[in-house]
Amino acid sequence: MKIIAEHANATGKTFCLNLSAPFIIDFFADQVATALEYADFVFCNESEAATYGKKHELGDDLQKIALHIAASPKKNADKKRYVIFTQGDSSTIVAHDGKVEEYAVVPLPKDQLVDTNGAGDAFVGGFLAGILAEKSVGDSVELGHQAALSFLTILLDSRKYC
Repeated sequence: MKIIAEHANATGKTFCLNLSAPFIIDFFADQVATALEYADFVFCNESEAATYGKKHELGDDLQKIALHIAASPKKNADKKRYVIFTQGDSSTIVAHDGKVEEYAVVPLPKDQLVDTNGAGDAFVGGFLAGILAEKSVGDSVELGHQAALSFLTILLDSRKYC
């Protein structure tokens, strides 16, 4: 990751980091810290954010944790970091440049929820598609929400055939 991050930094490309899982934060803290220095966009869900907060003694306020990560040292200071925390059917938190915004989620009814594995990855894909299309961060979050909901709906439909 460091080689790719250094290349992105040297060539002015965007580098994204997904914290991926609580055990990554717990057992690979040094590697996460190194990658974080290069990250323009950081993604994780609420349990990963809480693990990061606990590991770094930041408490359990997710907005505070997001602001801390957004303000942490960055190799390319010309690009401000965005930190995006998804929270399932609760609002998505976005921290950037000392501010936090929350974006409401349209939840899938609980009785239709089968398995949420992959929904966060779908969110990141939708979000980054918006960024690549030069949409605003808010519009990109909405695209991420739509991608995650579409993923969950497709997963639900696919269960009929498996």
